[in-house]
Amino acid sequence: MSTLDIGGLILVFVAILYIGVKSTSKVKNSDDYLLAGKSLNKVQAGFSLAATDLGGSGLIGASAYCYTVGISGSWWNLCAVPAFILLGIFLIRRLRPLAIATGPEFLEKRYDKKSRIIASVMQICAIVAGLSAQFLVGAVALNVLMDVPMQVGLIISVAVVILYTMGGGLIAVVNTDIFQFIILVGSVIVAVPLALVKAGGLDTVVASLPAEYFSMGELGFWTPVSWICLCLFLYTTQQTYLQRVFAAKDTSTAVFAYVFTGVIYIFYGLAVGFIGVIMASMMPGIVDANTVYAVMIESVMPPGLAGVVLGGVFAASMSTADSYLMAGTSLFINDIYTPLFGKDKEDKQMLLHSRILTVVICLGSLILANFVQNLIDMVYLAGLFYSTSVFFPIILGVFWKRTNATGAFSGIIASLIVGFSVEYIFADVTTGILSLPSNILSALSGLIVMVLVSLMTKKPAEEKVKFLEAS
Repeated sequence: MSTLDIGGLILVFVAILYIGVKSTSKVKNSDDYLLAGKSLNKVQAGFSLAATDLGGSGLIGASAYCYTVGISGSWWNLCAVPAFILLGIFLIRRLRPLAIATGPEFLEKRYDKKSRIIASVMQICAIVAGLSAQFLVGAVALNVLMDVPMQVGLIISVAVVILYTMGGGLIAVVNTDIFQFIILVGSVIVAVPLALVKAGGLDTVVASLPAEYFSMGELGFWTPVSWICLCLFLYTTQQTYLQRVFAAKDTSTAVFAYVFTGVIYIFYGLAVGFIGVIMASMMPGIVDANTVYAVMIESVMPPGLAGVVLGGVFAASMSTADSYLMAGTSLFINDIYTPLFGKDKEDKQMLLHSRILTVVICLGSLILANFVQNLIDMVYLAGLFYSTSVFFPIILGVFWKRTNATGAFSGIIASLIVGFSVEYIFADVTTGILSLPSNILSALSGLIVMVLVSLMTKKPAEEKVKFLEAS
């Protein structure tokens, strides 16, 4: 890369660090650190939620997938659209008024403590896995464009996130997310026409690729359906997303954040998909598809702008990584540490322990990042064993008063067993019910068990149902 490119990249880094570190002064207590004082406005909540989900898998993973299979690979991003909009309209307005800070806390107040503990542990494991994938995004970009060794790139990615997240908590994450969202979306908008011109125009791209590269139906029926379900499961259950809901200043702000992100995904998903297809025309034969976006930057972007766009790649990974990190910290402090050890702790101690835990989660993800091979598979599996098993306990817990603690816990266990079995034992089955996507079978089995067990056991205690009246 040229000196101008390096300067552009450094400029993006400095801006992110400045915004993040400056936000540290606004953190006065643990509530500020974990939930930004529950004061996020629409711009903060909407831009931050969008930046969180338009991350590494949505940029690097999706462009790589479209490079391999064609424009139908953009379903990976487009499947987020109905999930965000539907949940924003029907679920978030019911969850936001409740006196809770996390999804597992909802499970205890609606069901019992054991559901909260198992959900917390599973989600923290999923967050560490997802966080490792985001760190890998930045490392891949540095390796391709600046020949930085992967291990060094991983350390740089982790260090940047730690520097501002540990000090400023969710306030720093949200404020940097706004800047990262602008850089990320702007870089994608600029990349599409520049790549198209470099490839010789749309007619040249169409003529050089098989017709199926331009069909949205190449993935069949069940793959997009599975991805829509994955999005529904993730956005309903993951603290990474719910944290913006509980940190929003009111219900309308929380709903706006979800709907806004869904609308943004329409344009973003198609733009990233076209980048992958254009690169398949312009540079066929790239061995590691995960490097496609980085190669595009190197070959298409003019000097100076390439560095800023590379900063957009880091913005994609960091805006998701810092949100994962804060979600993991919030879950551990709120759902494990405080109930078991921290009830009598002073707020200063809670704040200190939250910051220490932030570093510990980062280091664990750094170790796991060395074993990540496929970004999309990593994100899928990270959600499979938590989100699919907890989705219906949350949905039915909100909308069906008859469901009880025994049914919810039984459904979670059944979902875990079926999901694991289908994914790892019956993975080669190509016909019959076991050939369906593992997350669909996992969620449906949990739903069936939950409903049956709830109907066969006693009704929930009155206080468990009254808890919902706040919504």
